[in-house]
Amino acid sequence: MNNRSRVLLPLGAALVLGAALMLRFVPTGPPPAVAPAGAPPPVTVSPSAPSASISIPADARARLAEKVKSRQGEGGTSEERRATVVPIGPGDVVPEPEVANPLPQQNDPIEPEKPQTAEWKHGKLVRMTELMTRDVERLEEERAEAEASGNKEEARRLAIQLSRHRARLATLHEQTAALAGQASQEQAER
Repeated sequence: MNNRSRVLLPLGAALVLGAALMLRFVPTGPPPAVAPAGAPPPVTVSPSAPSASISIPADARARLAEKVKSRQGEGGTSEERRATVVPIGPGDVVPEPEVANPLPQQNDPIEPEKPQTAEWKHGKLVRMTELMTRDVERLEEERAEAEASGNKEEARRLAIQLSRHRARLATLHEQTAALAGQASQEQAER
């Protein structure tokens, strides 16, 4: 394709689209006649076969009239309709009526923070050390795989990350050992 056809094809498509939109949204003829809002719409009656009269027995007509009257009595305004009242049984709790501006609810008191004892801190550090040890093992495996596949860049990146994790792991071991002594002293005091 040359440059001329690259420009003319989208240009032609844009012109066709513009023309279609103009025809769609711009009125071209006189506005359609609209019936006034208050007047009922014209009704066309199609010729139909004359309806045969149906004879209904008198007792059926009386039952039908009773049903219609009872339904008319039910369908009154919302003020006339009432809610179904259910008797309150023993042990039932009656809800309080809603108030327009209720008082704010009292929240449950906040529990005081538990003391962070040396034993608690030691437990946290032991868990962190376990997780860090798992990460170091995973990084060692990934580095070995990267070296085996010949990806020296990835192996170097993993070696740097591994050295940082090992340094952090060494400090965690030191802190764990220090807190182990404090935790044993706390247990002895109790």
